[in-house]
Amino acid sequence: MNTKPRLTGEPIMRILCKKSENLVGYLYQWNNGDVQPAWFDGAFADVRYEPLVQAPKEDSANPEIPGLRQQGPSHLENA
Repeated sequence: MNTKPRLTGEPIMRILCKKSENLVGYLYQWNNGDVQPAWFDGAFADVRYEPLVQAPKEDSANPEIPGLRQQGPSHLENA
């Protein structure tokens, strides 16, 4: 265990039940490097870990990649 305080944490993996494939929690990594599971409804013994899928970054040159488009104020003229 790390002696630095845990100040912030972020989810790094999904925890899934091996039998039902249901999401049962998230694995968090803290600012000090510690990892800790956060269960929705109590700990499960037979689980697997799956990395979180990161949303793709928008590529304005490729319209097939989804994302928010920047718009100028001209779209507000008829509002």
